[in-house]
Amino acid sequence: MLKRIPITYKGELHEVVLVNFSVDIEEVRPHVPKQLKIRDFGGRALISMVNVNLKRMRPTFIPSPLHFTYRHVAFRLLVDDSEYNGGDQKGIYFYQSFTSNPLIVLGGNLLTNYKLTRAEVWNHSNGLDVKKGDHYLSYELEPQAVIKRPNHKLKNIVGAIDRAYAMFGTQVRVTQIMRKKWPLEEIKCTKFHNTFFQSAKLEGVFRVPETIYYTWLPPKKATYNISTQQMFEHIMQPVLSTSGNIDKPQEIKGTLINR
Repeated sequence: MLKRIPITYKGELHEVVLVNFSVDIEEVRPHVPKQLKIRDFGGRALISMVNVNLKRMRPTFIPSPLHFTYRHVAFRLLVDDSEYNGGDQKGIYFYQSFTSNPLIVLGGNLLTNYKLTRAEVWNHSNGLDVKKGDHYLSYELEPQAVIKRPNHKLKNIVGAIDRAYAMFGTQVRVTQIMRKKWPLEEIKCTKFHNTFFQSAKLEGVFRVPETIYYTWLPPKKATYNISTQQMFEHIMQPVLSTSGNIDKPQEIKGTLINR
């Protein structure tokens, strides 16, 4: 398969908007590989939808003039990947992605794990409309409005995302996103309609006010990297479930454990 080819991509991110909404976990669970753990966001799942104009996108092995540009919209489901990152959660799973360009859909699905599908996409200065069959999503923003209660927690969660997970057979693979900065600004959303999900609830919207130059590294096998605390909880879970709480040790030594 072409997805076996270790391709590095470079490109520019323009007009980035991140529309974050939560959904019932059970609504998305049937569509997520069982090897991936859905991140718990107050008892719900969190989707960080990205609306971005991808410019000068290309595999690094082809000349720069052969780049391509397109509008990319994606439902990115946050996953609990702490077991791969020493306790930190940084990852997403591409639940579904959209573009109006059929050639991008064809090439993207052959070479990447974006899960691209063709849809009608109308992007305007302060909003977006996406229609796929009987489903649609629409939002409108008010850029000049003052955010009275900034959502710092959500900003930190979304701002930490820098990798995407996918399955290759039964193997969990991870693609890391390399960028020098990710300056998020919260922005007021005055309209949000989403029929792709029955339980969607808007949590907050952010934008990136400048061009971001980024690199997508080739996917690789995700390997465990767990902390002392995680190792202790894993080892002692059978004991705790039958004997109640016990004192936790200060340190567990082992060559495969990273703090």
